[in-house]
Amino acid sequence: MLLGFMISTISSMAGIAGGVFMVPLFYFLGLSINEAVGTSKFVIIFTSLIASLNYLKMKKTPVRQGIYILIGMIPASFLSAYYMDILNSTVLKLIVSMFLIYYSSRLIHSYYTSRRPQVDPQKTQREISISLTKSITVGIVSGFIAGLTGTGGGAINMPLFLSFLKLPIHTAIALSVFTIFPSALVAAIKHMVANEINYAIAIPFIIGVIIGSNIGPRISTKLSRQKLKLVISIVLIIVAIRMLLTTMYPYNLIK
Repeated sequence: MLLGFMISTISSMAGIAGGVFMVPLFYFLGLSINEAVGTSKFVIIFTSLIASLNYLKMKKTPVRQGIYILIGMIPASFLSAYYMDILNSTVLKLIVSMFLIYYSSRLIHSYYTSRRPQVDPQKTQREISISLTKSITVGIVSGFIAGLTGTGGGAINMPLFLSFLKLPIHTAIALSVFTIFPSALVAAIKHMVANEINYAIAIPFIIGVIIGSNIGPRISTKLSRQKLKLVISIVLIIVAIRMLLTTMYPYNLIK
């Protein structure tokens, strides 16, 4: 319960699903890698749903843009499964992890070089430019890379939302959480059918998640853009390091 609370609070603040923390945790608690992933996806349903409802209540989520992104993301994530044997996912993982480290270092540099800790106010929902083409393109890229590398969609979403779509950081977080829920639901159903979810671990974890996913968005909306940059950069670096380690040392060789 405590770990569920901590992970969901951080994840909902940073716009990611939390799988980067849960999968290795569940694996080293004794689950098989398939069970660890399946249990993580089941928990993420609750993390993303509750956090998303909170951001929607706070009017931080551009729903129309989220739907455009999902139009590209959902088919791309399914399509990636057919290319796993054709494309070298190891090389792609290395490229993505290097990109995440580079992007995170940029965010950290921006945080420490900013002379004004409190920057200009966030754009309102009406001021955010929503492009159908750009949103669908980002969804395709995010869904395809996430599906091919096994990386959580949030880790791919955040750099794309901030750099390519030029969204304010609070909006990017809310939108990322919004788009994670449908893919997590589909993935969890697949693992349910395959009996790859450990409910004895998942249920108490979800109790903590329910609390953390309500608190995380409230903390996020109260933090300045610069402080959120630091939080996101740290989380993305953890994602990148985990991807590098699992690429060089697969789970079945570690245990």
